[in-house]
Amino acid sequence: MSELSFVASPDDGKAILEVLESSAAKGKIELLYTRRPDAYASYMKEPGEAKVFVSRADGRVVGTCAELIRDAYIGGERRKTCYICGLKKDASHSGLSGLGLGFIRELKQEGADLYYCSVVSENAQARRIFDRIDRVLTMKPFAEYRTFIISPKVRLKAPVSGLVFRGATEEDLPALLNFLNSEGRKKDLFPAIDSLDGFTGLKIDDFRLLTDESGIAAAGALWDQSGYKQYVVKRYSAPMKAVRVFNPLLSALGYVKLPKENVPLSFPMLSFMLSRDDSEEIYRVFLANMIREAGKKYGMLVAGLPTNHFAFPIYDKLKSISFGTTLYSVAFPGKTEDNGFSSRTLQPECALL
Repeated sequence: MSELSFVASPDDGKAILEVLESSAAKGKIELLYTRRPDAYASYMKEPGEAKVFVSRADGRVVGTCAELIRDAYIGGERRKTCYICGLKKDASHSGLSGLGLGFIRELKQEGADLYYCSVVSENAQARRIFDRIDRVLTMKPFAEYRTFIISPKVRLKAPVSGLVFRGATEEDLPALLNFLNSEGRKKDLFPAIDSLDGFTGLKIDDFRLLTDESGIAAAGALWDQSGYKQYVVKRYSAPMKAVRVFNPLLSALGYVKLPKENVPLSFPMLSFMLSRDDSEEIYRVFLANMIREAGKKYGMLVAGLPTNHFAFPIYDKLKSISFGTTLYSVAFPGKTEDNGFSSRTLQPECALL
């Protein structure tokens, strides 16, 4: 017998975590995205407002989902967006209890200007769930996205310039916030940033700047979120296990070492990366410095961009492990599909997906 209980409570944190960890994304590398030690508390640490949903069957949580409500730029204007994430059913449960019409009614109450979600290419379970609820809402792909796992030993050729790379300080904060919002406004789905206080674990010390006589030419952060959400390699396929034997050689060639199984990965997300007026030359210089900077503390770093982003070819040519994701807009019955943005100006923040 099933009972539906859509809005989760802090007491559901452990049960939600069990659902999230009940299965991993299949592929050559089985990768688990999780939120230890408490999944509910983890969602509450996300910027903006978080709302977590669960479904129950026979008194236990068998499904979960969350929506993260944030202000982001769309068409140069600050808009309310709702990112739907963590859609997961317990792998041991045969039904789809609670992940249907009742859940959709809850989502409709938020009144966001845009609802969207992302689905990793190899996440077959999420695709099956979305296929079933497609009868009562419209999901439209609007961007292909790629996440890159990069070794800090990789070398990126960058032109010599008079730009100065340095760490940000408290004195830089007003200029940094102004830069992030003035340049971020040109990027659809880039988060509106009033302060750093709402970003758990993110400090001014995590930001690096590229400056010239005009001020900030590029900015970005090395943001470590492993305290409340993690990636874990659950298993390698037989061919990948064979490749892992050559880890020392991979490292020498500039590739990231394949990590141990069942150990949370330690890395920073390359976050809020912007260059003045989308200058590819400035971006390349900044990225080369950020990669070297990450190597002072970490054995890998992670970045992500839509495939139409102006800097995508730079990342695509780097030696890396990468995986694809499709971003979908979600429209409810009676709503007209109108995103109001161009695929060429998209830059959703990788650390917030």
